[in-house]
Amino acid sequence: MANEISSRSAEIARARRVKRVNAITTLLIGSLLAALVLKIAPSARAFDPMRLLAGFLGGLVYANAFEYVLHRFVLHWGQGFLVQRHGLHHDTAGAPEEPRYVNFATSPWVVVLVFVLNALPVLALEMFLRAGLAAGIFAGFTLYFIAYEEIHWRFHLGGWLPGWLRLVRQHHMLHHGGFEGRYNVFLPIFDWVFQRRAWKQGSPNV
Repeated sequence: MANEISSRSAEIARARRVKRVNAITTLLIGSLLAALVLKIAPSARAFDPMRLLAGFLGGLVYANAFEYVLHRFVLHWGQGFLVQRHGLHHDTAGAPEEPRYVNFATSPWVVVLVFVLNALPVLALEMFLRAGLAAGIFAGFTLYFIAYEEIHWRFHLGGWLPGWLRLVRQHHMLHHGGFEGRYNVFLPIFDWVFQRRAWKQGSPNV
């Protein structure tokens, strides 16, 4: 028993370091992308507070959609490496090695790759439309990514949560309890859009 507690404590300490590196990487890459868009597609509109706000909100929604698509169609579909890796997160819930599989990624380069892949369509649209929204989008995506990993961590490993997130934790833990739906971790916008009918019917297999 003592060995299990010691092992879990060591895993939590390791995962906390990974989470910190991921957060720092997210802030750096998000800031670099925002600066890049202001350099390659300069526009007076980019400094308009309303456009920054609109872009920021758009970035939050975009990140929520990305999370839903990644979780549903990449991590829970088929038998590939990513599905098996994500399966370890499900299989170790409550076990001493659970912290090993709670982080979004164990390498900061995975975080960089996620941001670069998502930045390409945003940058292309900004250069074409000159709408002045891209900087705000990157800010929203960055904040969402950090919040996602921190909140997911606290859902599984403990830590203070405001009341509404304690309720949302139930939503996420249903996903771990055999309900294959509920792919958004803490802000179930796209869960609600695509799965509310199944929720009303009480179906766990959505």
